[in-house]
Amino acid sequence: MFRVVFLVCLLNLSIFAEDLVEFDYELDAYYSNVSAFIDLDRDKNITDGSDFVETQLYKKLLLNTFSPNIFLLEMAIHPMALSGLYFRKNYNARYEDSKIDDFNIVKSITAGFEEPYSLSFFIGRMMVFKKKDGSHIGKNRAYIGYLLTVGNYTIKDNLAYSDRWVNVEFKLKGTREKAIQDLDWSFRVGGRFHSNGDFVDTLYFGARRKSIDYKKSVLSFVYNSAFDSMVAFDKKKLQLIEASFMVEKSIPISWSKKMSFSLGLGYLYYGNSKYDGALREDGIDNHQLIIRPNFKW
Repeated sequence: MFRVVFLVCLLNLSIFAEDLVEFDYELDAYYSNVSAFIDLDRDKNITDGSDFVETQLYKKLLLNTFSPNIFLLEMAIHPMALSGLYFRKNYNARYEDSKIDDFNIVKSITAGFEEPYSLSFFIGRMMVFKKKDGSHIGKNRAYIGYLLTVGNYTIKDNLAYSDRWVNVEFKLKGTREKAIQDLDWSFRVGGRFHSNGDFVDTLYFGARRKSIDYKKSVLSFVYNSAFDSMVAFDKKKLQLIEASFMVEKSIPISWSKKMSFSLGLGYLYYGNSKYDGALREDGIDNHQLIIRPNFKW
């Protein structure tokens, strides 16, 4: 369904002038996407933030929160989440064998996304980071604004349940790639609402920042590390029902100019009140180790 909707949206974009729409994509083991950027500023006054330091970026974007210049349509798939679904469905005996007490290696590696795919709509303020050689900007952008994301399945324990859900967020996000450095950040606050009553509606906030310097020592923690955190509360009771925190170490690969391997280790907690109905396990709080290997190129 979502593929059809996305293709229809892309066809409708063809009515816009070619220079007002730009397409891009991103490949990642956990979050891959294809997106269309629609320029709302006919005068093309999109700020070039190439000379700004990180704090200036945040300040400039926050001061222009209510002055949108971009609309973004994005279709995303989550390969590791899909792999977890596939593995449990087709190799359930091996999935059960991967458990050590409450620890499950498959859940640990595939944890992080509660949906196999999603469709997102964003409106807000964007700036770009132009490269000195004039090459394609790509994902060298920063945004602040309002995000609506929808899907029709929610994942629990590597099983997908029919659930028309919607996320509503206020988000500050960006990617900045230089010749020898990459910086990614994401700060968000929002709510997740479900049609399936077995999943509890939540309010949440999260933060993520990742830095890679391909010339720094492998042992450099400041320049080759990341953190990712999130907390969620029951919408009605404002009770903590989910929390996660992960630290990640990036290792630049010496024989490549822009390739790195990363390994993230973290902790995921969700209380028994995160689920209701048939999915609720009274009196049981879940604690899960997160292991997240990944490549960046």
